[in-house]
Amino acid sequence: MRILLMCEGQNEAMLLNLLLDNNALSFARDDLIGRRPYPVRQLINPTIKSELKHYNKPVKVFRVGDKQNDKLVIPRDLKNIVTNDNIYKYCTKPELEMLLIINEGLEKEYEKVKKIESPKVFAKEHIKYNGIKYDQSSLFLQMYYGDKNVQNLINNIKRYKTYKKQHEKDELYLADLLKK
Repeated sequence: MRILLMCEGQNEAMLLNLLLDNNALSFARDDLIGRRPYPVRQLINPTIKSELKHYNKPVKVFRVGDKQNDKLVIPRDLKNIVTNDNIYKYCTKPELEMLLIINEGLEKEYEKVKKIESPKVFAKEHIKYNGIKYDQSSLFLQMYYGDKNVQNLINNIKRYKTYKKQHEKDELYLADLLKK
């Protein structure tokens, strides 16, 4: 069964592409519908609908993001391809920036301010790479984790799972997508 890999935005897509390109996930590009992650939240996207209809067999849907409270609406014309039993949520709560905070060893410092400051704001204030402040861009993440630092990304994803402790019962961790 092939996989439709959906993610919250461009930053998640970029990190998933890095992991795919470095053979770090439990599946390969050839296992994916369209051979890539799609930065969309719903199945109404015309490209996705076209890809799914062209494949025309049941798929697993992997959704990656920090906000997992919206229900995936399955359009009537895709009901034979996508079923609720094959939808999996991989959560990056509270935000993707936690991976940067973990990489920089700033978890304890962040814990002191987390009630008043989001990981995104904290990262913008405290994280730099080659003299450049974190700016929420895919380009920054590409430079930060790039080809030479993908192992750091993998390690941060694994450490996040132990840092966060638990998600909602139907939410998996990004670490659950990594090769064992």
